[in-house]
This record gives sequence, structure tokens and C-alpha cells, in this order.
Amino acid sequence: MPWPFPDVFSLIAAFCFGIVLPWAQRAEKNSPPVLRWLALAGIPFLLLAAGWERGPVAAALALPALIYATWLFAHGAGRFLSAWEERAVTRWLDALGTSGPLVAAAAWIWSRYDGTFAGFPDPLATLTTVHFAITFGALPTAMAAWTRVSSPVRNWNDPAIWIYLVSAPATALCFALRSQPMIPGLVEVLCAVVFALGFFLWWLSVGSSRARWLAMPLLAGFALGAGYTLTLHFGWPYLDIPEMLMVHGSLNLLGTGLLIGFAPARARIVCGPAPDTSVPLNPGSIETARFTDHHRRELGPWSPQSFAKVRETLLEYRFYPASTMVRQAQFEIESRPSRRGDRLGLGLFLPNLPGLNPLCLDAIVEISTLTDDHERVQLGYTTTRRHYGQGEWLATVSRDEEQMLLKVQCHIRPSRWFVWCGLPLYRHFQLQAFRAGFENLRRLVGD
Repeated sequence: MPWPFPDVFSLIAAFCFGIVLPWAQRAEKNSPPVLRWLALAGIPFLLLAAGWERGPVAAALALPALIYATWLFAHGAGRFLSAWEERAVTRWLDALGTSGPLVAAAAWIWSRYDGTFAGFPDPLATLTTVHFAITFGALPTAMAAWTRVSSPVRNWNDPAIWIYLVSAPATALCFALRSQPMIPGLVEVLCAVVFALGFFLWWLSVGSSRARWLAMPLLAGFALGAGYTLTLHFGWPYLDIPEMLMVHGSLNLLGTGLLIGFAPARARIVCGPAPDTSVPLNPGSIETARFTDHHRRELGPWSPQSFAKVRETLLEYRFYPASTMVRQAQFEIESRPSRRGDRLGLGLFLPNLPGLNPLCLDAIVEISTLTDDHERVQLGYTTTRRHYGQGEWLATVSRDEEQMLLKVQCHIRPSRWFVWCGLPLYRHFQLQAFRAGFENLRRLVGD
């Protein structure tokens, strides 16, 4: 019989990945519906994979878990890139909460195939799914939600979260690289103790007494986990795996569930960053630029009415349609016309996986050129250090006999690691954005 009733370890892994992890996403009010649909659609496959005899069929039945984890990671990447105004620790907690499930899904698939993962035999291979779905997935998401609303935040809150963020993957990596993972060395013991200490310090420093009460079971759960590693290293008698599952696992699941269930939910609004005037300029130079462009396009027949519409659009820096870029402008906040030296907060949209919100690259620029003549208008900007590139951009619209002519000159050199990693895609979207801006102005002339 290929599908006997699942063992308790597989059932708990399926529950944590299929129920608890998706439930943690409630911390974001407007989370994309596709994540909920993928989670619901994956539950039958999780149950089938949990009971199916080990082998290729069971691994194939586990694949929907990887699909959900991939979509969750892509959504998390969008949140990470568009949240520069948040504290770095909450951004990285969110990042951990959406990247850890990828490892959980991989552990689930591999453990369904041959009952092992990263050197761990079953049931630890299966329980790795639980560990990464909870400790590296649902729990960081809940911690980030509570940290955002905590007031006052104690001075050691940031160091506590950084300890958690660094020691969590470090502990897992040390165990995975060890030739005998069931016999931890001193390094693994230290990582486990520091990991537990990081959570304990977060518990002490979070500014919400309600969060501290809800997280009480997790304190005991983390202490048991660190103690288990310590006793394995010294060979002392302690709880065995089934007992650890019942005690340590239940406490962690209860504490995480309480933090999630009462976590304050917030809506994520994608918009350009505030036009911060304190960010230093970072213009780069043509000599070091990776891309240099000179675009020349005819917008259509010249007329005073059409030019007036294009002029207003360019001086307000609405060159790009709202589907390509959003922005906040210093001159609009101050209720006046634009001028040289004004700052613009930009959010460039990039496509994401189907059903997800677009990725949004935040940037702040400063208007460096502004010309407003009778038959010629010009607006240009210089990048600041808060930009995914360094360079300059200049758009000019003028009369060319009986035609309205658009010229765009720019040079740019990527200044972020993720842009360099996806350089061909970045270049494709950069040129696509120009075409969208050109069509935006051409529609104004044609109206």
C-alpha cells in the first residue's frame, strides 16, 4: 500500500509548512491572494507526500511545497527592496522569514525521496522541515511584526535581532557541514547557545509586554534546544528525539502560534521613498559608466496645446507612467513648482512572479537641470547614494520645425550588488522603462 497513515513526524512537518507558515503571512494585511491559493492547493499534496512510501513519487508529490516557498521568497524580495525606510533589522527578519522556507521545502522533498537531508537521517531529516518552516520562517515574520509596533524599543533590541539573524543560519550550516551531525562539536554548541541567547535578548528588549507574555513558551523551547545540543556534545543523558519533539517542539509551536495569532497586521503600500534632502549626491562619471544612452524620438506634430501638456508632465517628473514608476516630490510636499535642487523619491517597478506585486527599486535623486523656455523644456537629475546606480539623466523636449522632439541622455553605473547580479535583466528593464516613458509622452501629444 503506497499511502499508509503518515507518521507523527511527517504529519507535524506537513502541518508546520502547510498551515503555520502560511498563517504567519497574516502579518501583512494585503498579502497577495496567490500565496493563500498556493498554500491551500498544496495541503492535499503535503498529506499525500507525508504518507507515501519514500521514493520518486513521494518527492514529486512534495514539489508544491517548493512552488509555494519560491513564490513566498519572490514576494519577500519585493518587500525587502521596497522597505529601505524601515529599520535594517526588521527588513532582514522579513528576509529570513521568506528565505528559510526554501530550505524547508528542499528538506521536505529530499526527506520524502530517501529519508535523509544534509547528512541527517529520519526523523531529523523530516524535522528539518519543521525547524526551517518555524524558526527560520514563521517566527522571524512574527518577530518583525511585533518589533515594528514596539514602543519603546530598548537599546539592545537591534543587536539582539542581529545575533538571531546571524546565528540562525550559522547553526544550521555548522550542523550540515559536520561529518557526524548527530554528535555536535564545540562550534555547533556555541552556535546553538548564541542562537538561543539572541532570541532571549529580543524577548527582553521588545517594547511590548504582550509580546513577551505570548513568547514565554519559546523561552523554554529555545533553552531546551540549546541544552539538547550541549548534552549531545558531552554525552550526558537527556531527552531523546521523540521526547524533544513532544516538549521542545510543542513549546516552540505554541509560542510561535501565539505570536502569530495576536501579531499586529499592517498593510504594505508601495510608493516612492520620501525625498530625503540629507542623502549625499553620488553622480558617478561618464568615464566609469556601464551604460551611456542618447535617445532621440519624435513625439508628434508640434502644437502649443500639446507642448503645454508635455511641459507640465516633464516639469512635474511624470515622464514615466504610474505602471512603471511611482514618485514623491519635494516640490509637491511644499506645494510649489519644481526647481533645481529639489529631491525626488522614485520607485521603479520590475515584474515579479505571476500573481505577485511588482518588485520596487527605491531611489532618491536631485534635480540638477531645469529649463523652461517658450519652445523648449528640460529636466535632469543626479543620483544620490540611495540609488541602485550612480549617474545622471536629462530629458529635453523642443520644437524641431513642425515636430515635437524628445531627447534623453543618461549614463549609469550600478551601485548595488543585486543589480550587478542581474545586469542583463536590469538593462532590459531600463530600456523598457524608456520606451514606456516615450509612449507616455507620445500619448499626450496624440490626445
